[in-house]
Amino acid sequence: MKMFKIFLIMVVGSILTGCYNDFDTPKPAPVYNDQVMQAMGMTHISIYDLKKMFGEINGTGSTNVSDGLEKTMYKRFVLKKSQATEWEQSTNRYIEGNYYIKGKVISNDKEGNIYKSLHIYDGTAAIELKLANGLFIDYPFNMDTLESQWVYVRLLGLYMGNFRMMLSIGDIPTEGMNSYGRPKFYSNSNIVSPEKIAKHVFKGEKVILTKGRLANDGSNKNAYDILEIDEQNCEQLLYKNSDKGVNYFGRLMEFQDVEVFYKGVENQEGVTHPKFDDDEESDTGFYPAWICTSGNMKDITTEINPETGKAEVVVTPLVSEFIDGPWGKMAYSEKNVSLYGQMVVGYDRSASSQNVAGSYVVRTSGYSRYAGKYVPMDGAKGKIVAIYSIYSKDVDRGYETYQLTPCRFQDILPEYYGAADYAEKEAIVAEWAKPVSEGGVIPESSFARPQTILEEDDGAND
Repeated sequence: MKMFKIFLIMVVGSILTGCYNDFDTPKPAPVYNDQVMQAMGMTHISIYDLKKMFGEINGTGSTNVSDGLEKTMYKRFVLKKSQATEWEQSTNRYIEGNYYIKGKVISNDKEGNIYKSLHIYDGTAAIELKLANGLFIDYPFNMDTLESQWVYVRLLGLYMGNFRMMLSIGDIPTEGMNSYGRPKFYSNSNIVSPEKIAKHVFKGEKVILTKGRLANDGSNKNAYDILEIDEQNCEQLLYKNSDKGVNYFGRLMEFQDVEVFYKGVENQEGVTHPKFDDDEESDTGFYPAWICTSGNMKDITTEINPETGKAEVVVTPLVSEFIDGPWGKMAYSEKNVSLYGQMVVGYDRSASSQNVAGSYVVRTSGYSRYAGKYVPMDGAKGKIVAIYSIYSKDVDRGYETYQLTPCRFQDILPEYYGAADYAEKEAIVAEWAKPVSEGGVIPESSFARPQTILEEDDGAND
């Protein structure tokens, strides 16, 4: 056995040293597999088992400093316990062992709606790798032919973090200020150095992904790489029915026959359907809507309130950066302002809450290539292929949102956008959207929110 291990190490060494290219006669890049990774001293762990080692995701994914660091959980990968800090040891923020995970690539960032993220699935669960941009070049996934590849990830020295109940693998935790001037603590960050990525992420063999329908009882959840979801099986995707999200969050799915629902926004026929009950008393909850993400500031000052005698942080943002209101395009991206967009799709228009089965918010970045496309009309139906996720600090207060993040424009209701009468539909929505889109000017309105922050709110809509 000892001689066999020595032999494997020699083989690995020859593979790795052989990857140095002569300019005129470049050699093929090495292809990694389990044998190579284990010969390098690592132990394989499934993504499912890794996510279970993280522990509770409910209530541990906040970014608000005011919630306390115990509500912003990460796990650092160390070889032995003594390598973790005393605080990490006392708060159980480390995972001991020289582990690696592997997974098939299930995301494509070419059109910019997936940004600096590589999603992988290994037959047990899926997870996000927080890397750099342009990942479709090095880790290709052809969403038409379903041609993909295995990726192997060396975990030692990295961090598994929880962001709003979604786990990811990345670099060290970071602090910063968000767009509202609130101090934030993020459980991990992107690995942006090409040298560091090369030490942790390795390309494996090619593979063709499989796709099939999820059984109504979820019994075949790991039978396919891409799951087909419909009105009969969608209840399996709820946090409470999915092993606390481990089975489904982060996976690529095809949601069939979903319908677009406008909420609190006048549609193309002049009708305004009610917002979700859990948004009725807030100034948010419009769907379709745009939300600020850019983080640009105009001014942040500390002033003494003459009435209370207490110091208050006064945030005066650029009006165009602080908006939560209706829009008519997939996202907003004009005049150096980029806002992400949200629209609701699902199976039951009468649903009174956004945390029920079959109710999903589709997210579109203002930096995506299709940000300027007009949203579908209210009532439009079709399929959506997207990464499935959740966005919430916890599920105890009932405002969690289940989200769909498409990789490409053509995976958003192709039955609608590819229809023969699309030009007519576009003209109708363009007319409806005229007040907020014509000329690329975001109006100064009640949605612009310069504000005085006395204390942190619950962060439900951060």
